[in-house]
Amino acid sequence: MNLNPDRIKLSRDEKGIHVLLDGQQVPVDKIALAFPQSDPDRYVGLLDADGHEIGLIEEPKRLDKASQELLDQLLREIYFVPTILEIRAVESRGTSSQWEVMSDDGEKRFRIPDREALDGSDAPAITIIDESGKRYLILDYWELRREDREAIRDLLPDKVVRSRARRGVRTNR
Repeated sequence: MNLNPDRIKLSRDEKGIHVLLDGQQVPVDKIALAFPQSDPDRYVGLLDADGHEIGLIEEPKRLDKASQELLDQLLREIYFVPTILEIRAVESRGTSSQWEVMSDDGEKRFRIPDREALDGSDAPAITIIDESGKRYLILDYWELRREDREAIRDLLPDKVVRSRARRGVRTNR
């Protein structure tokens, strides 16, 4: 269902996010850009706790100011990917591990479920997805300090290891 941005309001309270539809508060469990790569500003989907679509907001810039500010904040929380600048500690517990890092967004602590949470498909960059689905980015594994690289050596995706051979670069920092 298409939601007319002139006729809805978004709000957040201690119980979560809500959309006011036809005078009724409807809980929103998830917000997602419909076309995050090709048209990120045009459509925003609202989903309920079961993953069913509540509706699609076309042109969210037409929302009232408070709703638009809340939506912008929520989208930043979801889609902003901090870049890891330094790895302070990685503590393994079974297959999972607890990370403490310094990022371009400050100090972060998160847990990953297993080494599959590290994606090296754009090696030597690594995308890390924590247990809650939040993403983090290491721009170039080989540019990290030696101590940082050693902290995650056992978790490395194979493509990252192979990327060093392709580069022909030695990094001894």
